[in-house]
Amino acid sequence: MARICVFCGSRSGNLPEFADAAELLGTCLAESGHTLVYGGGSTGIMGIIANAVLRHGGNVIGVIPKHLARPELMHDGVADMRITLDMHERKALMHSLADAYIALPGGYGTLEELFEAVTWAQLEIHQCQVAVLNICGLYNGLVTMLDQMTEHGFLSQDCRRHLEIFSNTADMLQWTAALGPTQN
Repeated sequence: MARICVFCGSRSGNLPEFADAAELLGTCLAESGHTLVYGGGSTGIMGIIANAVLRHGGNVIGVIPKHLARPELMHDGVADMRITLDMHERKALMHSLADAYIALPGGYGTLEELFEAVTWAQLEIHQCQVAVLNICGLYNGLVTMLDQMTEHGFLSQDCRRHLEIFSNTADMLQWTAALGPTQN
């Protein structure tokens, strides 16, 4: 089964659908035998997905930088918690562990991690698939921007296809069902 790196927020957002999607995805990842690789937090969407995977007997690898490895932030239920020197080392370790990437709702950090993963796919640094779960249209503006970048010649159609967009968890789950280990 695959190790799926999930980028997501340390906040829960203001719609219950965001938490519901993280809960369902975490449950299904565990039941499918996939391993969750994530940022190691206990709060927000991060905590929700990790809790769901753990509750259903799944494997979780947390990767958190030293400056965030504090009791109020770090998930104490994750047995495989890896503490890195800084954010750069954190991302490098997460990338080395990942077979695929998913972005759930989040903020700046989620976008930054997502764009690095999709850029590395474009540059053929890895062969991993990258997807966004666009719950309640949160990422509609991003999708529009990417489509405009393609229309205006800044992204080729092939590069645009490096990022899959799913508007519901059920479609994303079909995508994850086909995932297996990759060669990074």
